Amino acid sequence: MATVLFVYAHPDDESFGIAGTAMKLADAGHTTALMTLTRGDAGLWFGREAGSWSPRELAEERAREWRAAVEEIGFRHSRLLEWPDGGVAVSPMDEVTGGIVEYMREVRPDVVCTFGPEGAGSEHDDHRATSFLAARAFARAAIADQYPTRGPAHAANRLFFNAAPPFSGEHLTYGALSATHSIEMGAYRDRKAAAFECHRTQFKDRDRFYDILEKRAGKEHFHLAIDRSGAPASGDDLLV
Repeated sequence: MATVLFVYAHPDDESFGIAGTAMKLADAGHTTALMTLTRGDAGLWFGREAGSWSPRELAEERAREWRAAVEEIGFRHSRLLEWPDGGVAVSPMDEVTGGIVEYMREVRPDVVCTFGPEGAGSEHDDHRATSFLAARAFARAAIADQYPTRGPAHAANRLFFNAAPPFSGEHLTYGALSATHSIEMGAYRDRKAAAFECHRTQFKDRDRFYDILEKRAGKEHFHLAIDRSGAPASGDDLLV
């Protein structure tokens, strides 16, 4: 049995990108963990006029939504941080890296998954920064004299980035990172949708979520960025 850690920027990133894969892994008996770096306090609140809530109120509501999605997906471990939404790229690099390193050393994953450096095609600065910071932590978690107060060193075997095939008519950056692995998760399609439905404040993105869900036809895609295992990659399994 393996442990897989997913590192993302906002509540709902997990539901958009990797929920089906995480559910499939958990049902197979593997341990799954999620770290989310912000509470999404700079976003919009669907159905409410701008200015009718405070960032703190939105953060608290999105944290509740995140917890509901975490339960729906079945993560065994989860951690929601409070780095500024829209400001991950300008947050203290060593502090953010240290927090991710600590979590990696705590859950000791075999595999780590995060955004690609292009930000999952969206060019979102938080996504791109999360990719950089998670990759940085992936490297430093394995080195004993890096962040020595953050737990004993741990080297995960593989680092994956989110990927997606390009769809006709979409912006060229969308899905720009090529997929090396495609995970069949059609059996989890309804549960993946249920996880997204937990994020009610973000229903402005509801049509886009279901459009992507339809176009990906029961698959989630990943790009193998670093492989320390030395084993041949199968293309349809993140673990072997």
